Amino acid sequence: MTDDSRIQSAEESSFRKTVNILLPFLIYFVVHDLAQILLAFLANLSLGALGGAYTEFMTENAATANGLLNALSLLIGMAAVFPMARRELRWAKVLSEGPEEKRPGKSMEYILLAVFAIAFALGINMLMALAGLTQVSESYQEVAQRQYGVALGVGILIYGVISPLAEEIVFRGLIYNRMRRYFGKMLSVAVCGIMFGVYHGNLVQGIYGCILGIAITYSYEWFGSFFAPFLFHAAANTAVFLAGYDKVIKGNIVTPLNCAVLLAMSAAVLYAMQKTRQKNLT
Repeated sequence: MTDDSRIQSAEESSFRKTVNILLPFLIYFVVHDLAQILLAFLANLSLGALGGAYTEFMTENAATANGLLNALSLLIGMAAVFPMARRELRWAKVLSEGPEEKRPGKSMEYILLAVFAIAFALGINMLMALAGLTQVSESYQEVAQRQYGVALGVGILIYGVISPLAEEIVFRGLIYNRMRRYFGKMLSVAVCGIMFGVYHGNLVQGIYGCILGIAITYSYEWFGSFFAPFLFHAAANTAVFLAGYDKVIKGNIVTPLNCAVLLAMSAAVLYAMQKTRQKNLT
């Protein structure tokens, strides 16, 4: 084989790897958006068909209805790539199986992971608010208005269960596992986190999503189980949603002292997780 042929082969191999990583995300994104458009069309069609009390109810609860439609779109997008994700999750499970996977004490590590996720997510959110980033981004303000406009119980279901499940299947279950196979751990953790930030589409959520995405992805590596990133994501989302749901409460808790305490707490819990793992392995 000539040098030119080797270069062309390497380039083709890199191209195939890139396609294998990005194509599932593109499929998810396109299916999600098409489902969102179709569901919105059907919802508007139902308003004209049913009218009366139904239209009045849907108008009064428009934010909640839109939130549920978006959640359904997430699930439809996830379903489109789930067969691919299932294969990747099986591959990752085979790699992680062994004595360490079945060791005692892992349940305590999961509890500590949830506490870390809550403290870290709230601390980063407060830090960004104190830095003034949340006030200067109009797109973030629009997203926040939609998110906090839903009914409390529905919001917990959407942002604490449906959104974490769909996004983790796509980003950690599928994209990260493929990256990990091609490029190794550390680079894949960083790139997957950055992609997760970019996916959110505005500066504030992009920075926050990048930081949280790297931490969530690393939790997957730490535990070797898909439950870890889902738990991290669900705990973080639920905590941030509840903390920001009431504007009065949110205004009172966002202080430099609370931010420092939460970030210090997250560091302490991370240290406790490391010590717990070392103790359980001995």
